[in-house]
Amino acid sequence: MSFEAASREQLSRTMAELHRRGWCDGTGGNFSCVLERQPLQLLMAPSGVAKGSVPPEQLIVVNAEGQVARGEGRASAETLLHLAIVHETGAGAVLHTHSLAATLLSQRLGRLRAAELLLEDLEMLKGLAGVNTHATAIALPVLPNDQDLARLSQVARPLLADAPHGLLIAGHGLYAWGHDLLEATRHVEILEFLLELRWRQLLLEPQLLQPHRVGGVSHVLLDIEGTTCPVSFVSQVLFPYAAARLEQHLQQHREDPAVVQLVGEIQQAWRSDAAAQQAGLAWQSDADVVGYLQWLIAEDRKLTPLKNLQGLIWQQGYQAGELNGPLFGDVAPALRRWHREGLTLGVYSSGSVPAQQLLYGHSSAGDLRGLFSHWFDTRTGSKQEPASYTAIASAMAVNPAQVLFISDSTTELQAAQQAGMQVLFSDRPGNPTDDSGGFERIQGFSTLQISR
Repeated sequence: MSFEAASREQLSRTMAELHRRGWCDGTGGNFSCVLERQPLQLLMAPSGVAKGSVPPEQLIVVNAEGQVARGEGRASAETLLHLAIVHETGAGAVLHTHSLAATLLSQRLGRLRAAELLLEDLEMLKGLAGVNTHATAIALPVLPNDQDLARLSQVARPLLADAPHGLLIAGHGLYAWGHDLLEATRHVEILEFLLELRWRQLLLEPQLLQPHRVGGVSHVLLDIEGTTCPVSFVSQVLFPYAAARLEQHLQQHREDPAVVQLVGEIQQAWRSDAAAQQAGLAWQSDADVVGYLQWLIAEDRKLTPLKNLQGLIWQQGYQAGELNGPLFGDVAPALRRWHREGLTLGVYSSGSVPAQQLLYGHSSAGDLRGLFSHWFDTRTGSKQEPASYTAIASAMAVNPAQVLFISDSTTELQAAQQAGMQVLFSDRPGNPTDDSGGFERIQGFSTLQISR
């Protein structure tokens, strides 16, 4: 049997099975597999036929322009999206189902604006290629539907490389793909199971997956700790890593101009630090700063030159592969979405700008530094002072009212709000408190939809 004949038999059986499972009732859904790469040819079901009973000989072959090359019948307008997926991902098969779960969830999340459906900590995730542990998260892109498939395909293209073998179109269902028809079928089964699970969760908790919409925003300013990465990473990984290497780093780099300057700034701060004197660490001109620095770390004092020194130590750890920034699973997809939508992104953290850039440059989602246009640390001012946020808005050349600041600290939110910014409270697992202080709260970015 030729490759094309075998592909026709396999695709026909796959369509019948997906129909039997209720994922493409009537004429819903569309399915394709690659016959040739050069020139590109897709084997597909013709438009407008019941997908559960299409014999192999009735399948059509379409070319790279979406036109019928062989066979009887019309090519679906959705062929353009199939072609985009094949082109951007190298997929060998694309399966578009139209299940109740996929229709309901996609319509709930993406009817008006793009979003992501976050799926995490589930054993079934291991059925997706490249996933080998349940302790992971995927963010399934959700796009508003558009009857102009050429335009919809162009909107989808930038998402496909990072998509977890699938995406949702609001009210229209799931597109899943794989390197061949068998893998694509497995991905459909896994994703449809996960969509069904999320749908049933809505029956138990109807408040879940409600889009959170914020308007009048052109700039998004983000805290890091407790907002985009777990608090525990900073307190249990970064701080101990720097503390353990602090003395050795100062010895090895005592002649470096940057380190000499930082030590001078630390000495100056120590000289006027009454709290250190009360703790028995009175400044002496010939005293080693290591003891004072270790005390600052233990007291969680946010001294700017200490933060910069820690950043130099962390840089070595990131470059050696000993450190990696564990972002929450929804963060990177949302950052990419907001960047595509034309929002300007910035970071404001008590950690130094170099430390911020190290975390995002060596994150669990890859190098994300290019998504950000602005970086701010405590050299701009205290995060508890409204003047700092006024200065940040000025540096970004934007009216504070057009800036959305997200943080897990209510004192920071109060300061930003007093400066005129819009604010949201980040309620993440592991944060020290879930008391929002009356501020609007979000528990992730996947359903946060921001418009100008």
